[in-house]
Amino acid sequence: MSRLRRVELHWPTDNTVLAGEENYFTLLRGDTVHVLASRCPHRGGPLRLGAVQDGRLRCPWHGNSFRVDRLCARGVPAIQRGDRVIAYVPVEDQETPVASNTLIFAE
Repeated sequence: MSRLRRVELHWPTDNTVLAGEENYFTLLRGDTVHVLASRCPHRGGPLRLGAVQDGRLRCPWHGNSFRVDRLCARGVPAIQRGDRVIAYVPVEDQETPVASNTLIFAE
C-alpha cells in the first residue's frame, strides 16, 4: 500500500527525488517549482530528459508531447520556501524518498 511521504529538496541543487523505483523531477514554471513524475504516461520514458517547447514536454523515447500545464496540475503536492522545496511523494510502506541532483533537460 502506498502513502505520501515528505522529502525536502534544497533547490536548485537538488532537482530530483528517487522514491523506490519512481523518479520525480523539478520543473520551474513562472515563479513556481513543480515536482513531476518522470515516467512518461505513454511508454514510461524519462520525461526529465525531454525538451519543453511551446508549452509542451516531449518524451525523448518516442516523441509524444504533453501539455506542461496539465503535467504540473498532476504533480505531487509541493511548496517552495526560499531555496527549499518540500514535496510529498507516494512511496511503499518501508521506502524513504531521497533528494538528489541529476541531469534534467526539461526546462
